[in-house]
Amino acid sequence: MPPCAGERTFRSTITDKATHNLALRKPAFDALDLPDPLTRREIEVLRLMTAGLSNKEIASALDAGEATIKSHVSSILSKLGVRDRTRAVLRALDLGLV
Repeated sequence: MPPCAGERTFRSTITDKATHNLALRKPAFDALDLPDPLTRREIEVLRLMTAGLSNKEIASALDAGEATIKSHVSSILSKLGVRDRTRAVLRALDLGLV
C-alpha cells in the first residue's frame, strides 16, 4: 500500500494547527470590487448557472438564443474576474449576487 493511501501524512495535531492558522489568516490584499456591475439579464443568467443549467437550458428558460447566453456568460466571467462557470458561481455567492 502506498504511504499516503487514505491516511494522514502528518500527525493530526500538526494538521489541526495548520488548518486553524490558515483560517485566521487575512488575505494580503483587499477583495476586488466588480469593475462593472452585472446587468439585470446577467444576474438572471447567473442565477440559472447557479442552478447548474447549461447554456442551451438557460437559453430555453429565458427564451433567448444560445449564442446570446454564451455572450452573457462570457461577460459575467469577465466582470467577476474568473475563468470558469464554477468560479463565477462561487464568486457570485461570496458577493451575495445570487
